[in-house]
Amino acid sequence: MAALSAALELSEGRWRDRFEQLTVYQRGWRLGGKGASSRGPHGRIEEHGLHLLLGIFDDTFDTMNRCYEELDRPTSDPGSPILTWDDAVAPANNVGLADREGGQWVPWVASFSATSGRPGSGRGQPVTVLDLAIRSVRLLADFYRSLADRPVPHGGSVYLSSSPTPRRATGGRGSANAAGTLRGVGLTGVALLLQVLRRIEALQAADLVPSQVEAALAPILGGLSAAARSVVDSEPGARRTNELVELLTANLVGVVADRLLTHPDGFAAINHLDYREWLLGHGIDPAALQSAWFRGMSDLVFGFEGGDTSRPRFSAGVGLQLASRMFFSYSGSLFWRMQGGMGEVVFAPLYEVLSERGVQFRFFHRVDALRLSHDRRSVQAIEMGVQAEPERGPDGYEPLVRVKGLSCWPAGPILEQLRDPDRVAGIDLESFWSPTRDVASVTLESGRDFDVLVFGISLGMVPHVCGELVTHEPRWRAMVEHVGTVATQSLQLWLRSSVRDLGWRGPEQVTLSGFVEPFDTWASMGHLLPLEDWPASDRPRAIAYFCSTLAPSSTPGGAVDPRAEHAAVRERAREFLDRHVGVLWPGAVDEDGFRWTLLCNGSPAGAPDGALELDSQYWRANVDPSDRYVQSLPGTDQYRIRPGDTGFGNLVIAGDWTDCGLNAGCIEAATRSGRLAATAVRDRLTATARTNQPHE
Repeated sequence: MAALSAALELSEGRWRDRFEQLTVYQRGWRLGGKGASSRGPHGRIEEHGLHLLLGIFDDTFDTMNRCYEELDRPTSDPGSPILTWDDAVAPANNVGLADREGGQWVPWVASFSATSGRPGSGRGQPVTVLDLAIRSVRLLADFYRSLADRPVPHGGSVYLSSSPTPRRATGGRGSANAAGTLRGVGLTGVALLLQVLRRIEALQAADLVPSQVEAALAPILGGLSAAARSVVDSEPGARRTNELVELLTANLVGVVADRLLTHPDGFAAINHLDYREWLLGHGIDPAALQSAWFRGMSDLVFGFEGGDTSRPRFSAGVGLQLASRMFFSYSGSLFWRMQGGMGEVVFAPLYEVLSERGVQFRFFHRVDALRLSHDRRSVQAIEMGVQAEPERGPDGYEPLVRVKGLSCWPAGPILEQLRDPDRVAGIDLESFWSPTRDVASVTLESGRDFDVLVFGISLGMVPHVCGELVTHEPRWRAMVEHVGTVATQSLQLWLRSSVRDLGWRGPEQVTLSGFVEPFDTWASMGHLLPLEDWPASDRPRAIAYFCSTLAPSSTPGGAVDPRAEHAAVRERAREFLDRHVGVLWPGAVDEDGFRWTLLCNGSPAGAPDGALELDSQYWRANVDPSDRYVQSLPGTDQYRIRPGDTGFGNLVIAGDWTDCGLNAGCIEAATRSGRLAATAVRDRLTATARTNQPHE
């Protein structure tokens, strides 16, 4: 996404007045990196994993809205099922979490209120401490009102709002209990929070002297936490509220105690600390760190060092920044769901717009090495392997296919467009570990073939293709050594029964985290069914996506065996479905385990083949270096490099692994980094033009 975001910015307007040519080189047959998706058997959408957009992703929404407006599909492609960016995404306010109670997993759902606007509309503003406190009161009040009488085994739900002006929760089961809980804590907790607001307002007029803020807030927040804990002692059903109170108050106490209100580095001032340890240092009840709230946040950012789910770690500044913005600054919805595969919702439109603008795409070009100049101050050459030759020339490959009226990426190269299709048979063109049968090699030379290079390959590949840069530039070496990545795994199922028929009692459109490993996150994706092309004899009634981190097994030489990891994910999926999925879908299991005939394979249901039915589904072990998720581990933020500050005169970098202001693995960071990269390219060329001007 980062490189395409940069290309979109650089190709705006009369871009040929500034550049001779813009060319995108892409390994394999499709765009998207970790977000690439394709269409498999029966037109089914096959993803790298689960992708959700947050309601704070302003740069992403702005970029894609501009892209769809330029495509003008209502005129140019009126038969497409996705005509505008408004069609491409939909609100997703139902967030499921799973608690461990009495030795059993208990799922429940929090429904967050809608707010006005959409991301990218210019509404998003930084959240002030006063905003944070006001919205904390709203959130807690809504949570108290919507608490159930007792934990509900399946589909128990609560209603939350972090809007400054939320709607009132409707009455229902548990209303009397919630009111009692609110009376019990409200006279102390909510009153104390209102006192916080008044004191902060007064202190703001005095320019927020940190010591005064700390003196005013510390005893009040401590009292709130103590009051909430006392309620839990007398009413176990309020435990979830207390866990939320603990997180909110510990965050606020930490902000005040560490004087982040006036610190010039803001959230980044505590990025050297682990978020969990930072919260403990500011008085959070250790039990709250085992809560579904905290585990769900760890799952969201794949925040487990080395993929070990017993070691949750991510930097405190990033955690606090994401938590405060996510819950208190989202536009429209906490999450937004794409109404198709990410490849066709995001990357196909980007490709179409860029192609129409005249940007060249050269697929099947694998970057093998960047070579430095003799003085080691710039990139002199880019060595590439050419994986296949399109019949119509190197920039003549047409990568998209149509499925149900939508432009999509196929699951492999379109062989009819290649000169020697047998050469790529049986080879994974996107895998670093796959053998190569290149048709040629190409070396691009600085000054002849390129003036500025935007390197948009993911961090995991940097040691493999940027060896000279890592060797000769200490900052690059430090970045590779310290900024962590982690492998992930995913599973997609197509089911012959709806999740409701399988016993799920929550809303049908839900994403649930904090669940048991090896697949801690589940999303019900039935909204995608109309876009797939299944036969009437075996049409699914539900789609389920699962994902989590992965700790792959390395060979003695440090390499990874992707086939072995792929097989291991299948085995973990089999065990998970047999042993754990019944918590979510009681009707999906019987005394023998999972009911394998529930899985669609495009043929009428017949005699069960046991777990062999699983082979008709889709799963991935994302162990390739470029597929590894970029983490935000404590103490690593300082080692990231800004897109335009690479240390090499003609090199700009783009990716969620750069220092872009939102240093977390997500499409928003990638988009933002791409925009910064485009600015850096313009600055470099402007500086070069000034240098080359004649002097008297």
